[in-house]
Amino acid sequence: MIARQGSGTFTQMPEPTKHILVAVLDWGLGHATRCVPLIKFLLDRGCNVSLAGSGDSLLLLKQEFPHLQAFEIVSYKVAYAETIPFMVKIFMQLPKFLAAIKNEHQQIERLCLEKKMDAIISDNRYGCWSNSIPSVLITHQLNLLLPPAFKWLNGFVNFLNHKLIKKFDTCWVPDYPGNTLTRALTKPGNLRVSFIGMLSRMKPGKIAPTENTILAIVSGPEPQRQILEDILAKEMSNRREACTLVRGQPGVRTNLHRDGLTLYDHLPGERLSELIQQSSLVIARSGYSTIMDFARIGVKKVILIPTPGQTEQEYLARELDKQKIALCQAQADFDLTDALSRLSDYNGFKEKEAEPGLLAKALEDLLQMNKHGL
Repeated sequence: MIARQGSGTFTQMPEPTKHILVAVLDWGLGHATRCVPLIKFLLDRGCNVSLAGSGDSLLLLKQEFPHLQAFEIVSYKVAYAETIPFMVKIFMQLPKFLAAIKNEHQQIERLCLEKKMDAIISDNRYGCWSNSIPSVLITHQLNLLLPPAFKWLNGFVNFLNHKLIKKFDTCWVPDYPGNTLTRALTKPGNLRVSFIGMLSRMKPGKIAPTENTILAIVSGPEPQRQILEDILAKEMSNRREACTLVRGQPGVRTNLHRDGLTLYDHLPGERLSELIQQSSLVIARSGYSTIMDFARIGVKKVILIPTPGQTEQEYLARELDKQKIALCQAQADFDLTDALSRLSDYNGFKEKEAEPGLLAKALEDLLQMNKHGL
């Protein structure tokens, strides 16, 4: 900004601080954890950041950034089922989701006006865009994958998905140019997209894994989170290996030992990063945020258990299995002893750099953007 001084000369004035709202989806913790490095990135660049969300995702961010202002907005209240196929259950809830998106958009418009926001960064919250300020959607699912029985709906579903994405001024994909991790999920088509590199709160270190140590990390909506926890607790109890289970419940803080198994309800990012690196084997869901964490650290022995019927997780796990990076096992058939016998054929993740320059360029473009890029 240029201002005239009394002598008639001009001086460079500092740019006003940008107020950015970061909104995260509440389907599991991955959307929140991958926004942790993004929020730190914004704060390091002098931005004023506020948070919006609901449930455990917002709780996690409030624990990570207790000094930031946080706003509760409508929850999508996704419900999984034990017996109904995932995609069928999602279609059954579609009217509820669309109503929640409409409601959150109204909330966001009011919030941005009252708090004088300059831009919105929304992680998979499709209603968090504005008619008056620039907004960006972070997603790794430009293309939704349907199970074989529903392939005939692919065109309609992705037409609707792209229509919702186009409400935003631009879209950020947390992957490298060339879709190296997300592959078919992020072919952009005619969408306005920037690839910003990985978003991971993990910090690689020089920590050597301890032999015969197994770490399992559970996450995601209920009841599937609890179902997987029960399966893993049974499989990991009373083994000769030192076994640890992180239950993915940030609202609870109890740690205990049971049947030779160490249990944590939740761990801060730095401690979890250390524990992952210390473990000779890590078991987890194949959520994309988890995969980014493993790639950032370079985890060598991994078993991925997709949430049943969640096609994005099933696709990512299959792709990594084909490449002999991580072993994919179905939840219903999970057998730890069998999985351990097959792991010798797998090479694990190679450590990847975050490439902050990609994110810096995307952020600069967003902050310089007039509404709708005009």
